Amino acid sequence: MPVVVPVKFPFASRDLWFDPQGLDIIEADYAICSTERGQEIGLVTADPFEVEESALRAPLKPVLRIATDADLDRADELARRGEEAMHGFRNLVKQNDLDMKPVGVEYLFGGEKAVFYFAAEDRVDFRQLVKDLSARFHTRVDMRQIGVRDETRLVGGIAHCGQELCCARFGGQFEPVSIRMAKEQDLPLNSAKISGVCGRLMCCLRYEFEAYKDFKGRAPKKKAVIDTPLGKARIQEYDTPREQLILRLE
Repeated sequence: MPVVVPVKFPFASRDLWFDPQGLDIIEADYAICSTERGQEIGLVTADPFEVEESALRAPLKPVLRIATDADLDRADELARRGEEAMHGFRNLVKQNDLDMKPVGVEYLFGGEKAVFYFAAEDRVDFRQLVKDLSARFHTRVDMRQIGVRDETRLVGGIAHCGQELCCARFGGQFEPVSIRMAKEQDLPLNSAKISGVCGRLMCCLRYEFEAYKDFKGRAPKKKAVIDTPLGKARIQEYDTPREQLILRLE
């Protein structure tokens, strides 16, 4: 079976699998990988493991080498260049009077190009902006439009619960979240309370939805009267995490 190693890149939404090429690579190493965009540096998130051939959607790209101290220094320098480029990115967007929000700038490790990430509600004609960016930074330019959820993940922050944002902490693909999930968990249908920093429904509404749905499918309905050792009682509320009922004795 093929052996793969998962690698996380700063602007990627999920880990990508690569061929470790027999290298003595382990979790928490940094690796220089060959990707469709060129050479990139990423964090190895697990030791190499075997997978079924059917699990591979495309031929594996190789890990070129384990990152050296010189590679890590270069990665830090490219990250600083990306942060510095944001100022010019914002200015040029303003000069071109474009309805977009600059989110980040990523210089690829191999020096092939710089990727400029932006958020926008609609499609944007950025042809002139690309010319201006290329002239300003003297590199090939790639523009990537992202959604508000991706923007929030890249920027990061703290959620209502006081923890790091789920999208930044757990990564992975965004799954659909519906208002039904909030209703099933008896949450107040107040958009301010069930919306995340991105303005969309909170990702965490998915996490316990199935548990609430399963328990409510097995438990008696609310307001039903049931027999207990202390006499008849009416079901007032559910305590789903503990799978308990809150009763009021009649």
